Amino acid sequence: MRPLSRIVPMQSRVADTADVLATLLQSSPDAVIAVDGDGIIVLASEAIRMLFGFDPDEVVGRDVEMLVPEEVRSIHEQHRGMFAQAAKARPMGLGLELTGRRRDGSVFPIDVSLVPFSIGDSRFVGAFVRDATDQRRQEARLQAINEITQRLLGGEPSEATLGLVARRARGLVEAAASWVVVPSGKDGLVISASDGEGAGSVVGIEIPSETSVAKRAMTQGASIIVADLSTETGVPAEVRALGLGPGLFCPLNAEERVFGALVVARLRAAPDFSPDDTALVEVFANAAMVAVTLGEARIELEQLQVTAEHERIGRDLHDTVIQRLFALGMGLQSVERLTTGPVAERIDHVVDGLDEVIRDIRETIFHLERPAMSDWGLRSAVTGVAAAAAEQLGFSPRVGFQGPVDSVTSVQLQPQVVAVLTEVLSNVARHARASSVEVVITAEDGMLMVSVADNGVGPPGGRTAGNGLRNIADRARALSGSVSITPRSPSGTLVEWCVPIGS
Repeated sequence: MRPLSRIVPMQSRVADTADVLATLLQSSPDAVIAVDGDGIIVLASEAIRMLFGFDPDEVVGRDVEMLVPEEVRSIHEQHRGMFAQAAKARPMGLGLELTGRRRDGSVFPIDVSLVPFSIGDSRFVGAFVRDATDQRRQEARLQAINEITQRLLGGEPSEATLGLVARRARGLVEAAASWVVVPSGKDGLVISASDGEGAGSVVGIEIPSETSVAKRAMTQGASIIVADLSTETGVPAEVRALGLGPGLFCPLNAEERVFGALVVARLRAAPDFSPDDTALVEVFANAAMVAVTLGEARIELEQLQVTAEHERIGRDLHDTVIQRLFALGMGLQSVERLTTGPVAERIDHVVDGLDEVIRDIRETIFHLERPAMSDWGLRSAVTGVAAAAAEQLGFSPRVGFQGPVDSVTSVQLQPQVVAVLTEVLSNVARHARASSVEVVITAEDGMLMVSVADNGVGPPGGRTAGNGLRNIADRARALSGSVSITPRSPSGTLVEWCVPIGS
């Protein structure tokens, strides 16, 4: 307990309570607003200038709804009346995402605490308002990481999750476009996933690593900001053609592994990426790579468990089933020597059948003992694209394969197939109003065909194709292939994209 001799001098220093409270009010980083029973602002602190862009004197005497977006002003007025009937100190809008309106008309997230008080016979409400932009962004980052982690731990291939990483990163910093660059071949790079208007056209684009900004970010392990992507020579021409402005290149690294680079970009007129933007994307990227690593570890563990089970089944087949079949065959052959005529022929036929069964079982054992490689081919990539498109479509496309699509598709052709399929499914989601989609990948007679059929409204009659469909046609021509877009009966569209397998 403090001695009385120290308390009394302190009381004398705060004798003028009004001055102390006024100084405290004006020094608060939160905007403090007092509103009377009619919703009229009677007091505003200096912080309102930084938060809302108004001078305190400009808001005093006006309705508090001036600080609320126009579309929710009537609801705010109703809630204000309900609060007056049972006023008590509490946060405003529990469970709601509150927003404020600045002087320039822009809207931003806020947190508000309400405190009722009285002066004489007059009743007032004090509102303590804080900018919640950073808090909301952190919440969005956590939600995005949780979604990515759940998908990866649920068995989705990490390649299929890259599209989600691009989409969530774009939303975190209000970017116009985003994409993920990953290593391709020995020294090359390729854009494997993207999000944003027009960004689908860059998927599958190969990037020379010598001059690439993404490669520099990956090598240095640090983010790089580009002021104007439309004039940056360290990005592909297809990226420059998008007309984007500020770009942020963030490395995707996990421990000593360099996974790739995450790029977020804004339009030319948009503000540059701030240090807070950079830090947010970096934290998100690091957390996403941890999730990818955990997902891959889980898949590897499951593959080891499957391999162990396959080995056990193979041993059982070899040590038990084959040996018993072999013993039966030997027994029948010994009986065959004691018989002649049709009976001997029947026994000989049965022995031959047993030999075929033994060969089939040995072939099965061979396949069981081969390491699982299904996660690295075109089948896995196509399945991943279809799974990612399900969120936009509202349902999961059916996927089928005909022929040895994995073994005949080159490393160079696979990104092209992924880009085409991504573009077509995106077009279906935006325009077709379909309730089912069927994807078939066929490899035969030296050709690879991507077939996408939907039951939507059909191709646009009398109108030119959009940029997306023109883009897949350009890809087909560049690979000496072709594309056809035809109506289906009774409704829908069939897109067939066909290129030589040696492309």
